[in-house]
Amino acid sequence: MRLFGKKKDSEAKETIHEIFGGCAVRKNQAGYEITWRSPHITTVTVSSPPTIDDDVQTKRNGDETQVLSTDCKLKIVTREGDKEAHISRI
Repeated sequence: MRLFGKKKDSEAKETIHEIFGGCAVRKNQAGYEITWRSPHITTVTVSSPPTIDDDVQTKRNGDETQVLSTDCKLKIVTREGDKEAHISRI
């Protein structure tokens, strides 16, 4: 019988953002930084590189990837402290 502490959630949490106008994915020390404008600049840091669907247009320059498609959906899945991202068309 546990007396102290919380029960750990092993359930994954999803957050979905709609991105209009493209976004930029940069690699940094903390992981991968995804930045877009909606109407203010919004930034999300994930631990692994985001998976990008084949029908999303991208342009790569070194450690930076630009998503050129103007209407995308960014799904962020959080599991046990790790964030994963998936970019697809709307």
